[in-house]
Amino acid sequence: MNHPFWPIKMRKPSLLTIILFSFTSCVYHPLWRPYFFPENDSVSKLNLQIASIFFLIQPRIFSFSKNSGVEGETILLEGVNFSEQVSENRVFFSGSIEATINEASTTRLSVQVPLGAKSGAVTIQNKQGVTQSFETFTVYRYFVSFSAGTNTELYTLNMNTGAIIQATGSPYPLISNSAKFSNNGRFAFSGGFGITNISSYMVNPTEGFLSSLNTNAGTTALDPIFFAFHPSNNFFYASTHSSATIGAFVLDQNTGMLTKINDFSQPCSCTLNHLAITPNGKFLYVNGNGGAEPIIGYSIDQTTGALSNLANSPFTAGNTTNMEALIIDSSSQYLYSVAGTNLIIGKQIDPITGNLTAIPGSPFPGTAGNFRAVMHPSGKYFYTVNIAGANLAKHDISPIDGSISAPNSILTFGSNLQFVTLDPTGTYGFVSNIAGNNFYQFKVNADTGVPSLMNSGNPYPASATPSGPEPYRVAQ
Repeated sequence: MNHPFWPIKMRKPSLLTIILFSFTSCVYHPLWRPYFFPENDSVSKLNLQIASIFFLIQPRIFSFSKNSGVEGETILLEGVNFSEQVSENRVFFSGSIEATINEASTTRLSVQVPLGAKSGAVTIQNKQGVTQSFETFTVYRYFVSFSAGTNTELYTLNMNTGAIIQATGSPYPLISNSAKFSNNGRFAFSGGFGITNISSYMVNPTEGFLSSLNTNAGTTALDPIFFAFHPSNNFFYASTHSSATIGAFVLDQNTGMLTKINDFSQPCSCTLNHLAITPNGKFLYVNGNGGAEPIIGYSIDQTTGALSNLANSPFTAGNTTNMEALIIDSSSQYLYSVAGTNLIIGKQIDPITGNLTAIPGSPFPGTAGNFRAVMHPSGKYFYTVNIAGANLAKHDISPIDGSISAPNSILTFGSNLQFVTLDPTGTYGFVSNIAGNNFYQFKVNADTGVPSLMNSGNPYPASATPSGPEPYRVAQ
């Protein structure tokens, strides 16, 4: 028996131990760590490129020109150790679906996202080896859906050309009451007048069709009409027009199930209209109708989704009547309420308290009977539609103080416009015309935001009175 203080005889390390120790030391060495663990290391891309060029011969994809796209779209892959000969490189999406390579250099490949591609890492292969990209690339498919009478109509939206094609089997017998789609596009929800329940739908990711999931997914007070999804997609809110409450729910992103948080009443004697959540997810606002027509504000608990009244809410809108659309810019700084009295109320959002103060120059002149509006994802401009003049107008937002320009780039079409929507990228827009049982499509200039009518200015026919077309996308 050894005495506790006697020296312990050390074993001679095995060859395997030495190899494992050496390998581990290399892996975690600052020079090599970015290569093995790029997503967890703060070493710059430049250091990683240097290590790849001088010490690693495998091809590596460092980044994409954009992190998401659609089938048929051309994207750029940036990296090292590519071959200058197009034929000597092979690029795969979803592990095995090969992409067409249009151009090649030692650090850049121009590839076309192949049909049937799925979201995930992109693989590069050439005579120097085969590796996967550090980042994942998300592949989307885009659709446009709306209810028409007792049916739902569905179109595929080609983001490369803007072409919309009615899906095989559309219209199909499903009353969705202008369903609103979750941020991930996997689920949709609808309400309506005269009811106290919210219906839920599952979205087929490949074909875009809706199927009924639960006709009573959540219970609210009377008339759940307008919906909003938290940017995290974890929470769902519905304003009930007649009962002046907002129903709040937890949204399960995997199943589409709604779990009630609570009904939150309003500190005003009014009905409710549109609601909007700041893109940073901190605050929720809703237009009140009747009386002084205030704007009501809440803070959102980021953990539970519960609402709390803002200290100075409700906020006056200067006795402006018939307040309809409510939109917020992409920086969460400015809020705009479009009123049917040809005016647009502009408010600045306090980033700490959520309280609203008037933007200099508010209220701003709109177009006759401006009714609904949609914010462009860039936050640089938004669009309104009106019933009386059957016009669509653009308003530019000042990045200095949030003031807006006079209506410009006006398009005239239809006879009774109701809704205006944009696809999630802000490239294409849709306007419904309920008097003519049709809808229009327009394209947004990527540099100026100026809209232009598509389909030679002609509307697309609907099988019955259309609700607001709802563009959505689903990750593949």
